[in-house]
This record gives sequence, C-alpha cells and structure tokens, in this order.
Amino acid sequence: MKKIEKEHPSALRLAEVAEVFAGVGVSREETIERPGDKLPVIGVRDLQDGAVSPIDQLDTVGFHDRNRAISYAVRENDVLVTGRGTQLKFGLVGSETAGAVASGNVIVIRPKGSAIGGALFAILSSDVFRPKIEVLRRGATTLLSLSPKDLAKIEIDLPPVDEQQRIAALVTDTQTAYRTAIEAAEIRRALARRLIDARLFGTIKQL
Repeated sequence: MKKIEKEHPSALRLAEVAEVFAGVGVSREETIERPGDKLPVIGVRDLQDGAVSPIDQLDTVGFHDRNRAISYAVRENDVLVTGRGTQLKFGLVGSETAGAVASGNVIVIRPKGSAIGGALFAILSSDVFRPKIEVLRRGATTLLSLSPKDLAKIEIDLPPVDEQQRIAALVTDTQTAYRTAIEAAEIRRALARRLIDARLFGTIKQL
C-alpha cells in the first residue's frame, strides 16, 4: 500500500499577505517651512532596535501636496524596512508612531488578510530570514537599495493565526521590556553624572 505523505502548505509571496510600498520622496523644495503644512516623517535613523521613534521625536517636513503625503502615513503594526542605507534595519510601528509619514528611504509592509504585523516583523527580522533580504539589496557602494517589488516577491511561510497572535504578543512584550530597561539605564546614567559633577565641581546639573 502506497504511503500517503502529508503535504505542507506552499510558501506564499509576501505580496499575498501584505501591501509592500516605499514611502514618499522628499524634495528640497518640500523642506521649505510653510505654516500649518508640516508633517512628522520617518527616516532610516528612526528605526532603532526593532522599534520606530515616536511622533514627537521625528523631524517634520513641509509638503506641497499634504493629502498625497498623508496617503503614506503608517499604521499601527505596519512593519518598516530600510529601502536605502548602509544597514538593513527593521521596525514595528506602535501607537506612538502611527500617523507619521514614511520617507522614500523606508519600505512599508502592511499586513492584510489573516497576516499579523508582529508575526511578520518577527519572521522578516529574524537571523534566519534576514540573509534572504540582504541578497536582494543592490548598489555599487555601501549605500545599498532594496526594491519594494523584489521584497514583495520573497517567499514566506506564515503560521496559523493563533500562533501569529502569540508571536506578536511576545514581540510586543519583549520590545516594551527592552525600552523600559534602556530608559531606566539612561536615568541612572544621568543621575550618576550629576553626582560626579557635584563631587568634582560642587555643582549639580539639571536633568
């Protein structure tokens, strides 16, 4: 009797589980200050340790066409990847960043259907998957570029929804714990500097 082997689900293209697009390009003219026409913009440097800088820490840029710029605003649980830069960096958009505009140097991966952003982030930024994206980056110098079209074609295996939810929760908890630890360390360092200044100079700097 012929043995029937269980078939594994075929891998999906990233484009099947997410929208993949680059942010809005910013020209020199669009950096001119115009009252009431400036929006917070996410650049490559705003992707740090898997997180994205909150809106109040982002640079603001003026746009001729405000409505067009807003169409590139990120949403909570979008995954961001550097489209151009020396390093391949990832970020998961939280509520504190939602509404900011992605720059042209950043690629937005917006989950659709049953895909969950936190799970997509965990897969794409993993040590196992990162090399698959690295080989797609092109450039004659250290400033490499990644095409949204190439990234959209990459194959990905998504776990069932319940497993995705558990992975996403773990990602969120881990990032929260990491940020809390960093903030606590920065506070301790600032206090130590104040004490050192007091001992050396008899003065205490304000935090």
